[in-house]
Amino acid sequence: MQRLFQSRFLVWLLAAVSGALLVTAFAPYDYWLMVFVTPAVLVLLWLRTPADRAVGIGYSFGLGFFGAGVSWVYHSIHVFGQAPVAFALALTVVFVLIMAVYPALLGWLQADRRESNRRPRRSALVRLAVIIPAGWVLLEWLRGWLFTGFPWLQLGYSQLETPLAPLAPIWGVLGVGYIVMLMVGLVMSLLLVPGRGRLVAASAIVLVAVSLFFLGGMRWTQPIGKPISVALVQGNIAQDDKWDPDWLIPTVERYYDLTYRHLDADLIIWPEVALPGTYRLFKDNVLEPLRRKLQQQGTDLLTGILYEGPEDQIYNSLIKVGDDTEMYHKRHLVPFGEYIPFRQWLPWLDKMVVVATEDIDAGTQATLLHAAGQKIASSICYEDAYGVEMADFLPEATLLVNVSNDAWFGETIAAAQHLQIARMRALELGRPLLRATNTGMTAIVDEQGRVMAQAPAFEKTVLAGKIAGRTGTTPFARWRNLPLLLLLSLLLVAGMVMIRKK
Repeated sequence: MQRLFQSRFLVWLLAAVSGALLVTAFAPYDYWLMVFVTPAVLVLLWLRTPADRAVGIGYSFGLGFFGAGVSWVYHSIHVFGQAPVAFALALTVVFVLIMAVYPALLGWLQADRRESNRRPRRSALVRLAVIIPAGWVLLEWLRGWLFTGFPWLQLGYSQLETPLAPLAPIWGVLGVGYIVMLMVGLVMSLLLVPGRGRLVAASAIVLVAVSLFFLGGMRWTQPIGKPISVALVQGNIAQDDKWDPDWLIPTVERYYDLTYRHLDADLIIWPEVALPGTYRLFKDNVLEPLRRKLQQQGTDLLTGILYEGPEDQIYNSLIKVGDDTEMYHKRHLVPFGEYIPFRQWLPWLDKMVVVATEDIDAGTQATLLHAAGQKIASSICYEDAYGVEMADFLPEATLLVNVSNDAWFGETIAAAQHLQIARMRALELGRPLLRATNTGMTAIVDEQGRVMAQAPAFEKTVLAGKIAGRTGTTPFARWRNLPLLLLLSLLLVAGMVMIRKK
């Protein structure tokens, strides 16, 4: 075993394999116990190898983790962005190389250059139970914020159906991830730390377990009003066909046909940019006749659509058909998908990949929509990855609605990961979620993040069901991430001072 720790190549290889295996803790695999196993391997490598290798070990782990976890980026760029293989591969590799910096940075933060790698001293307890858990989560937060953020694959998402789930309405997904890493550190301390450190670790484990037991029965929100009937339309228009002029009429007819079959529903929802064009193009000839029909039935329809503003802005929007004064404009846009950062310095990009010919404009307000007697908090596509922004709609909102077009992901693991992310928002905010997509992962999710019904992927269908709005405020919706970030920042600073003082 000691030979393994002495070989730099074998250590880096083991770290990379462990990082790749961590992806299996997330959807669609859902082997959630792996979220405790593979980080344990990482921290063991940090403890048992020289401190000057800590950054390399963390970077190798990150390469495995993000290389396996976000490989779908290549699919989106090459297949739907129509980029050459070499260019798509290069962009994906660069993206993974950048993401791997975060665990590498954690390796540097936790390293104690005075520590014996064969016999961990007392500082090992501080590293395992204080610095590594706090540092991991703070870096997850930084990754989800820096350069507009990439909050994909945060550890807490893997715990939606475990005893740790009740923490989400209090601390959010980051808080759940913190307890994951804390438990990893405490168990490793029981095995590796000599003396009284084991007693401290055992006591902390018992305290966490007792706290989780009492939290399991708590409910932060309450149902309001009668359940409403809903119909989520999944048009299943292939991304290659979506903007083809020959598919314009067939697309309209498909959505009309699927909608007319469910006019008895209180609320019908079409996915993100369901119709291939702007609101002005479809308002009079498509949406107005439909509005009159829906009005006769007492049914409301929400649809994702491109909306033209008064000053030639183009918004990615969700509107209530028949009321063009009440709409939500997407606030958190996707770089290179909806706008090109530094477009004036990247003219060559148009020759390599199909990008937006005109930048989408960002909305500025968390506008509530009113439909079927509900106050609706809207998110469009990737926005549901940002719990703090979703909390802007609370406490007024009674229902969450997400419209998306995951056709960009094809048959990769990204679509399942995206649904898992959306489910966490329902749990954090204590609200049911209706998720209407173009090609798959259309689902009805309750306030505890459980999938109550889901449409089969890549099928033209409508997902029907009933859901009741809810009222009340979770601690996370009230305080967001601020208390957790302050606590973890203090812990990280204190821990680093403790292991570095003479």
